[in-house]
Amino acid sequence: MTKYAQKFKLDVIQEYLDTGYSQLSLEHKYYLPKGTVKRWWATYNQNGPEGLNLRHSRREFSVDFKLYVINYYLNNDFSMSEVASSYNLLCSQVSIWFKLFI
Repeated sequence: MTKYAQKFKLDVIQEYLDTGYSQLSLEHKYYLPKGTVKRWWATYNQNGPEGLNLRHSRREFSVDFKLYVINYYLNNDFSMSEVASSYNLLCSQVSIWFKLFI
């Protein structure tokens, strides 16, 4: 997976806010995979600029935390990507946990 610097992510978000360009048009402009700006925007809204930092270490999560996140997803009216964003996780990780525990 390609890694992007926090400054680049923030610049794209700022351009989205300033110009009114769609997320899709910014993805085309910067040759980003589909859904990237949408994911950055959700992370930025949920966690602020710090949420866009690159992670340099592997994080480990307890079984209790994983079950808590899955339970939160099942008992609330949020999409899996919204739940992942609120806990600063990747949607694919929540999906894997969901498949393992349910």
